[in-house]
Amino acid sequence: MKFFLKNVGKYIIIGLLACAVMLGCAACGEPFTEAEMVTEANAFIAENAKNTDERWRGDYHLAPRTGWMNDPNGFVYFKGKYHVFYQYHPYAPVNGVMYWGHAVSEDLVKWEHLGAAIAPDQTYDADGCWSGSAIERNGRLYLIYTGHTDRNGVRVQTQNVAYSDDGIVFKKYERNPVIGKDLLPEGTSIADFRDPYVWEREGAYYLLVGTMETGAAKVLLYRSDDLLHWEFVNTFLRRTHAGFCWECPALTHTSGTDLLLLSPVDYPHAQYAFWNYNSAVYATGTVNYGSGTYTGSAFSEIDYGLDFYAPQAIRRGDATVMTAWMNMWGRSYVPALQGHGWSGSLALPRVLTVKEGKLYQKPVPAIAEYYGETVFIADSLSGEKTYAGVSGRCVRIKVRADLSEANAFSVSLFVGDGCRTVLTYDRKSGTVTLDRTQSGYAVSADPRELSQGKRRVAPYSLRDGVLEMEIFLDKSSIEVFFGEGELAMTSLSYNPVTADGVRFSCNGTARIEIEKNEIVVE
Repeated sequence: MKFFLKNVGKYIIIGLLACAVMLGCAACGEPFTEAEMVTEANAFIAENAKNTDERWRGDYHLAPRTGWMNDPNGFVYFKGKYHVFYQYHPYAPVNGVMYWGHAVSEDLVKWEHLGAAIAPDQTYDADGCWSGSAIERNGRLYLIYTGHTDRNGVRVQTQNVAYSDDGIVFKKYERNPVIGKDLLPEGTSIADFRDPYVWEREGAYYLLVGTMETGAAKVLLYRSDDLLHWEFVNTFLRRTHAGFCWECPALTHTSGTDLLLLSPVDYPHAQYAFWNYNSAVYATGTVNYGSGTYTGSAFSEIDYGLDFYAPQAIRRGDATVMTAWMNMWGRSYVPALQGHGWSGSLALPRVLTVKEGKLYQKPVPAIAEYYGETVFIADSLSGEKTYAGVSGRCVRIKVRADLSEANAFSVSLFVGDGCRTVLTYDRKSGTVTLDRTQSGYAVSADPRELSQGKRRVAPYSLRDGVLEMEIFLDKSSIEVFFGEGELAMTSLSYNPVTADGVRFSCNGTARIEIEKNEIVVE
């Protein structure tokens, strides 16, 4: 506890000092401009990035050089590169006043950090430039984001625009907010009105905003001809008993359906689904652009792990690609608590398809370009066993196990002195369990979570008695894709650097095939 207080106190002091500098200048009648705030933040990042601890920062997952990261924002392809912006507090690895961080990539695996892109310098975003999206128009990149203020117990959230011709230096629209209280339908909460998602269709621009009203959560639809002047169209989708607020809506057309992604808060728990207090869900359906409404399926959970939230998707060529915050609200953020100077990362981007109303997810193909030599094992497994060459903390492990003569099969990951995280398939219940109870550093959770921050269970049916899964480890993260991608489970697991073992066990006998590759991104 003393260590916890010492480090959290240090980060709070750093954040307060940064705020004091900005407020001090404002009090002198010389407030920082946004350009000055961005420059100051980037100087701080450059100076402090060299002091962060790298032991749990992934090699092929985007994470901040220093400070705090949460939701991906403005996922877009612009001028020959993928751009990802993200919620960013550069001055401490805690959830503070939000900037937008920025990184670019040519292949969605290897990222170049560009520091802070926009800063909270205006009256409408003084307490944070919250989540949003991005779109290109006439060679210019537009960011649309939520401006957040919370003063004297009054919280206001509005939608705002910043733009750039080079995709690096941004200027805020002088007539922000572009969507404020005057464009809210009656009964909608201005205190919970956030996370705009924009797209173009037939020369017009459409925007979703997540919000709530008494007794229901909903998404609102807006329309514009120029991204600057908006009109309210309709309540796009509204449901009761579906969480008290919907965050981070995103829409893409893929596999012949309009795929809607949402992040509901306090979605009702099901037998196995929605065990986290904050969920990430999808629906398949159809947008009626005439009425401005969405007719869709029941919500299904996108990822059955412990750490996956606020997904955002884009369409690029024939592919729909999604990433998300690889963490969760209400948790203990172990790297920050251990004094590592950073917190948060994004999931490995995934290619999405929909088959018969079900979402399938597979890692972006470019990850294979970073595989090292393949270690291949074929064996008849009974009991517990390790295999030479099958270990590591930054690896891909593909497993095929014929369980026709087995009752249960497990793979233990990050195995070390007294620690492990375990994936288990149980044939009787037809479920997969991901359990990090024995990880080296415990992760606490919101008390309202059925998962308790420790374990998730997912229903899964074998094909002809065979279990297939592809596992990606990256120092502190586990992402598992089952079969053709019909089930995904993502979780963090913090362990000593010596915990690099992989152990297989079987109740009964299983014929197994294993492929293992190191993943090297330099």
